[in-house]
Amino acid sequence: MKSNFSKGLLMTAIITGSVIWGGTNVFAEELQEYTLDQMVVTATRTEARELEVPAAVSVINAKEIENSGAKTAYEVIERQVGFTNNAYGPGGREFGGSSTRTVLRGLDKGTLVMVNGAPINMMNYNSMEGIPVEAVEKIEIVRGAQSVLYGAEATGGVVNIITKKNNENRTTISVGAGNYDKKWGFYTSGQGYTVSLSKDYFGDVDQTNKVFEKSDRIWKYRDSSKDNAFVSITPTDKLSFNFAHTEGNYYRDSVGLKNGVVDYTSKKTVAYYYKDRRDNVSAIYDDKDNQFKTIVSYNKRVVSPYQATIKGFVYGPNKRATSSDWNLNTLTWDTQKAWNLRDDKDTLVLGMTISKEEAEDRTKHMQGDRKNYGLYASYKYAFSDKFDVTAGIRGQHISEDYMKGQNKTKRHNEFVPQIQALYKLSDNISWYANAAKSYQLPPLNQFFSYPGRSVDDLKPQEGWTYETGIKHITDTASVKAGVYHMDIDAKFDWVDIGLPDKVLKNVGKFKNDGLEIEYKKHLSDQFSYNLGAAFSNPKTKEEGKDFYKQSDAKLQLTAGIDYTVGKLSSNLNFLYLGKRESSYYNSLGVKGSDHSIPHRSLLNANFTYKADEHHSASLTLNNLLDRDDTINKYENWGMPFNWMLTYNYTF
Repeated sequence: MKSNFSKGLLMTAIITGSVIWGGTNVFAEELQEYTLDQMVVTATRTEARELEVPAAVSVINAKEIENSGAKTAYEVIERQVGFTNNAYGPGGREFGGSSTRTVLRGLDKGTLVMVNGAPINMMNYNSMEGIPVEAVEKIEIVRGAQSVLYGAEATGGVVNIITKKNNENRTTISVGAGNYDKKWGFYTSGQGYTVSLSKDYFGDVDQTNKVFEKSDRIWKYRDSSKDNAFVSITPTDKLSFNFAHTEGNYYRDSVGLKNGVVDYTSKKTVAYYYKDRRDNVSAIYDDKDNQFKTIVSYNKRVVSPYQATIKGFVYGPNKRATSSDWNLNTLTWDTQKAWNLRDDKDTLVLGMTISKEEAEDRTKHMQGDRKNYGLYASYKYAFSDKFDVTAGIRGQHISEDYMKGQNKTKRHNEFVPQIQALYKLSDNISWYANAAKSYQLPPLNQFFSYPGRSVDDLKPQEGWTYETGIKHITDTASVKAGVYHMDIDAKFDWVDIGLPDKVLKNVGKFKNDGLEIEYKKHLSDQFSYNLGAAFSNPKTKEEGKDFYKQSDAKLQLTAGIDYTVGKLSSNLNFLYLGKRESSYYNSLGVKGSDHSIPHRSLLNANFTYKADEHHSASLTLNNLLDRDDTINKYENWGMPFNWMLTYNYTF
């Protein structure tokens, strides 16, 4: 293990050193139409240059996504500074009610994910599996509290996936196969439409974690599959419709052991099967000339769990499981209007958000709903050409009937302010500072998941984030550095009430002090690289205790290099996460679990050969060091070394 880690550090040093050494040779004639100072919309709800946004912002464009070899948006986000994503299945895969999600700045539930400005979060979780990377134009990331503009889900930050809206007539058929997975895909676009269909097949993966390896069972992630469909229709320049559908069939085995030998008679030998269907629908009206925008979105998720006794690893799901049997729905309407005032020096944004959430536990025949009514305002006042201040506020009224038919209701209000400042030191350098309050509502379904087990007292998680930073952005290079402090009260976390039952509780306070640094260099159309680092101290203090404990990684390092020669494009990327929180099983007293989650190192490579306008092939290599790294506090393992060869035919 130490040898592999040393190899990872050595590889990173070689990449970094060679790139920096050769970084003085810039081909200006190839860079005239390229710029790293891109236009962004997520941070302010209006178009602005990244340099003029008073927040920590990152943009990943379509070329970077393509070169990375990432199969999903989740894989793209996982490699960005500040993220320590959480997954329960191998390679970021879903597994029933254990949802894959983004974790930003150490806050597990606090990242809002949107597609073209339409939220796709459900019950504080998000999934980006239904959005094909081929359809993505760019991904905008805004770190820090964004509750004033986006409400309860944006405590740690916002991720906005923006899809392509070009009218290029193109159809691509792709097939891929590797040592674990297989896939096929169909992508077509034309005047005003984009359609993507795909199917993924997942092979067997040993998911045995350190805890269960030392106890009386092992875990296997078995043959699974996932269907994906994405449709985008743009009948006019102002109106667009998006539809994303994902349907997964996931299998995992719990295999009992007796004296180290598989015991099919053991009660711990069980086959779990989840059918997980998600639909995301949105209609967007965007009148850029009049700065008026309306988004209506609907999200639905249905999780159907089954289980059966394993007999020689032959599946036959014949029994509905009693957990994670969910029907979830969210309907959201958001309207905003912006005005340019004082000869376009100032900007005023006013908006309204109305949403309704519904949750049904089909096993317990229990339902709940939540209605949200919000008004928000943001005003940017320019004191000079170099200095401006933005003040914002949101008022939110929440109405909950969280156990229908049992007179379980709640009514409460939330008011969150924000103040931001930006000073331009030059045409390419700016300094920013901001302070913002944020809040996070408890997942609606948790109020009735465990009736009679004292979850009625769940209250919103809320607190403040303070941040300052500096940006230096030119056409060919960018350096961004920022420091922040987070102070969150009533933090959500799972509390054991007797294995295997857990409930969500307000466990105490969360604090995090951090430094984030990003560097990008575009040397030519053939050569670019990026480096990143995050140093932080995420920690939680439980009620009744006088000490804080580590709750996520303190150190994160990222590195990537893109190189193109002729028809061959290549990418090498590296991710390192330092030692993380204590294992969940520590608190349960499980033998062999008295440790923190160790560091994680991930080295990936991708090679794409474009023979001509019709034929291309790519080879993706993940976890080149073949490390057995754990990816969360429940000690689930990531994928071992895996590869996939993909062929594309375009006509």
